[in-house]
Amino acid sequence: MRQADVDSGLKKLLFLYAVSGVLFLIALGGVIVLKKYGDSLSNTMNRLQTAKQNLIRIKEAHKDIAETIAEMKSIVPEDAAVRGPEERIFIGIDELKSRLKNAEVSITNIEYKGDEVSLPVGIKASAAGKDYAAFVNAVGYLQSMSFPFFSIGSISISASQDKTAVLYEIKGTLKTFKTAEGGR
Repeated sequence: MRQADVDSGLKKLLFLYAVSGVLFLIALGGVIVLKKYGDSLSNTMNRLQTAKQNLIRIKEAHKDIAETIAEMKSIVPEDAAVRGPEERIFIGIDELKSRLKNAEVSITNIEYKGDEVSLPVGIKASAAGKDYAAFVNAVGYLQSMSFPFFSIGSISISASQDKTAVLYEIKGTLKTFKTAEGGR
């Protein structure tokens, strides 16, 4: 074998090694790019799944907020923002007096504590013939008041001296909250 043939063979071999090295580097680069693309795609899928879960949570939270707003609208009268707390309490007293017509309703001074405005109230009445239904209805009405609401402090029941009627006394507080427009 001649030296020229050997050099030519070595050159071809070196060329083949170089070409195979370049092809290997291209393949390795492709594998690296595909791996990074696969990882990126996996991360994107995870983020999409998280976004879908968060969307469900947001829809549930929106539904809860809507239900809470509807419930608040059913409790708080529409004119709550324009009436001061004192006016709301006095309207509550008027409603209480009109509902419990045969009762003696006594009040003291309005009290201001934090964001709350309250008015101590005493109610005295009698139910003829030991008619406990009138008493139960009065207590039920007081407990159903929602704006302002009535907080019962104490209840006392006794028989009249001639034992023909039931006397009851309810002490409690009519309460509401201060608004930005009203209250001290």
